[in-house]
Parts: sequence; C-alpha cells; structure tokens
Amino acid sequence: MPQPYSLLLAALLLLAGLSARAQTTDSATVAKSQYSLFHPVPRAQLRPLTPDRPGVTESPITLDAGHLQFETDLGRLIDSKPGAVPRERTIRANAFVLKMGLTNRTDVQLFLDAYEWDRTFATDTSATQRNRGFGDITLRVKHNFIGNDTASGPLSVGIIGYVRLPTGGPQGAGGFEYGVLLPAIYALNDHWNLSAQLPARLAFDRDAGQHYLETSPSLNLDHSFTPWLTGFVEVVATHDFRTARWEEAINLGPVFFLGKNIQFDFGRHFALTREADREYFVGFVVRR
Repeated sequence: MPQPYSLLLAALLLLAGLSARAQTTDSATVAKSQYSLFHPVPRAQLRPLTPDRPGVTESPITLDAGHLQFETDLGRLIDSKPGAVPRERTIRANAFVLKMGLTNRTDVQLFLDAYEWDRTFATDTSATQRNRGFGDITLRVKHNFIGNDTASGPLSVGIIGYVRLPTGGPQGAGGFEYGVLLPAIYALNDHWNLSAQLPARLAFDRDAGQHYLETSPSLNLDHSFTPWLTGFVEVVATHDFRTARWEEAINLGPVFFLGKNIQFDFGRHFALTREADREYFVGFVVRR
C-alpha cells in the first residue's frame, strides 16, 4: 500500500480511537435542534467561524441553520508541471462557494469556478495556447456526525458529497464528476488542531472521454497564535488509480480573523514531486 495512503488511514484510525473519549451527549447540539433554515440560530449562539478553506483538508463542522456563508479563492496562480513541455499556467479569479445552513447538522453548498485564464507554453512560441472563460458548477451537501459544537468533546467527524456539473465549456472538466469526502478534526488543546481527510472522486478525462478514480488524502496541523491569527501546514498526496504514481505537496500560510464573521487568508502550495502543481492563493470568508 502506498505510504501516504497508509499514513492517512493511520491518522483516521487514531482520530476514531480518540472518539471514545468524546462525550456522547452534546448539550449545545440538542439545544440547537429546534432551529432550521426558516428559524435561524441566534447570532449569539453561532459556532466559531470554521470554513473549508484555505487548505485542501475541509472542515466537518457545518454552518449554523438559517445562516449564509461566502468563501472565495479571490485569486489563485497555478503553475502546472514546471520544467515540462508543454508548460501550463492558470489564473483563477473569485472561485467561490455559497453555503446555506439547513439544519443544525446539515448545510448545502454551491461552488462556482467564476473565471479562469489558461495559458499553455510550448517550445515553439507560435504554438502557445490561450483559453479563458467561466468554470463548472458544483453542488455539495455536508453532514456532521459528531462534534459540531465544542461541548461534544475534541473530535468532530463529517461527510461531504458532491456532483460537478459540466457547465464550464473548455474551462471545465468536460463531463459530470462525483465525489465523497470524509473530514475529521481533533482538538489537541486550546491552540492546536489536527485534521485529516480521505476523499474519493470519480473524475472525468476530457481527452480520453471516460471517468477514472482519484483520491487526495491530506493531513493538516494548525496553531492559534492569537485570537486573530492562526497558521497552518498541510500535507497532500494525490493519486490517480490509472497509474502507480503519487503527487505530493505541502500547503502553508496564515489565517487572519477580522472579527467573528470575517476571515482573510493567503498561502503557498509547494510541490514535493515533479508532477505536482505549484500554487499561490489568497481569499476571504464572510458569514451572516
């Protein structure tokens, strides 16, 4: 079994084992069960802001019922396969997600790759290709099993299911894509959190005209330096099951909390293997 996959499974098993120490009764969750989309949770009872960005590892914690949250990759520069020919560079602007809390444990999400510039560099400058346009739309549902509120203990586990619609034309995947993610967080103490995620994705290969299975397990460690500043480091390993190759990378950067309902972040995606992308990104989150 590939080493990154084994490490992630070990981390998930560790988190599952630690769940035995978590309390089985979550008084905050029980109290909030009366709220819904049309009966919002009072703002004084909102959970701490816990978005799915900026890393690959997403949060198992859902948005409070009756509230909206906007998360955006305000800008992202992707340099694919540096040193290879052809070389591909992509700029994405305002790829965003709009979330809506349905119940105390479930929210729905709409993703839109808003605008994308692609440029492929060849050895012959006359062969350089340029594309631009809007990307695909993705519909997602997140459900929390345990740990949506801190009273339930240090462990939080959830599931995210999604379908990607091929609305982006040349900028999109070219076909329907489906996936499921299993994210988990364990609070080591008041300042350190360990997160893990195991995803499975049925991706679409536009050139081959067929689907294939892909996974990208990840581990994330974050530390709260102050109430307004958190730093994170994340290891990601992507595997295409058509090949025996793993692509590995590290994400890191700061996260700034501008009050209880606004987050600003930026960071860098460092490639550890030749095939992995190099990325720079900046974004923010607003909740109401």
